[in-house]
Amino acid sequence: MKTSPLKTKKLLAIFALLLLFSVPQDLFSQGPPPWAPAHGYRAKTKHIYFPDQNFYYDIEKGVYLYLNNGNWSVSVSVPSIFGSINLNTARKVELEIGGHTPYQYNEKHIIAYKKPKKEKNKSKGKAKGKKH
Repeated sequence: MKTSPLKTKKLLAIFALLLLFSVPQDLFSQGPPPWAPAHGYRAKTKHIYFPDQNFYYDIEKGVYLYLNNGNWSVSVSVPSIFGSINLNTARKVELEIGGHTPYQYNEKHIIAYKKPKKEKNKSKGKAKGKKH
């Protein structure tokens, strides 16, 4: 028994659609950025806070949360104002805040994770030896 070319094409299209919907969606995603911690159902970290730049990365949604003219904005890519920052080497803090609005605690984060003061050069206060 021979099937017509039209019937074969329809069967292939149906098979392709079934295959597409049976493949896990995260197979096609690019995953978290390389600087983000590994995540899964057991991970506690929900957000990454960049204290020196004062913005967040939501690991679950894969978006950046940042202040834009006094309001919090969302971006799927690194906001242009932070484009020159190397996120691999930037100081980061892993946060375990539930939900998707870590910025509601931003005032506390600014204080808790402020940039550490550099130690004063200890050699300035030392007395220099006299030359004879």
